[in-house]
Amino acid sequence: MDDAPGTDWVEQLMRSFRDRLVGGLYEGVYELEGEPLHRVMDAQAEACVHAFTALSEIPAELDFGGFLERMKISGPSKIELDRVSDDELLWRELHRGECVCPHVRQQVIPLDPKLCICGATWVRLLVERHARRAATVTLVESVATGADNCVYHVTLGESLPARA
Repeated sequence: MDDAPGTDWVEQLMRSFRDRLVGGLYEGVYELEGEPLHRVMDAQAEACVHAFTALSEIPAELDFGGFLERMKISGPSKIELDRVSDDELLWRELHRGECVCPHVRQQVIPLDPKLCICGATWVRLLVERHARRAATVTLVESVATGADNCVYHVTLGESLPARA
């Protein structure tokens, strides 16, 4: 980090610019429908998963049981996980009515139900990373649609090919 005089205000200015840019981009993203919307939200979720696992120091080698235990203490909010069966679980993110997307929390973008596509993909990518099985994630309820929490139903499918 540069300790030169004036660095803080320059960083603030750049962050403000970046926030306005992202906010403007999301105005356009929220106009999308169907496959184009899913592509954008999936890409956002993938970037967020990489950042989250790095910041939370969750190793890719962690098995699924260990990952689920870790998520109870490492998630962006308190997470409750209920195993419905060997292949199903209910993933509850206890948000108390507030979205945990960093862009929404910092008021860079407005909360929109379309953002839930990103949330469901985020859960799917994390589950697949550690279960090493394909996963289908269905949104049950979300803060964006008026609920207090975000709840996802996760169904595990076939094994995924081993990573190189």
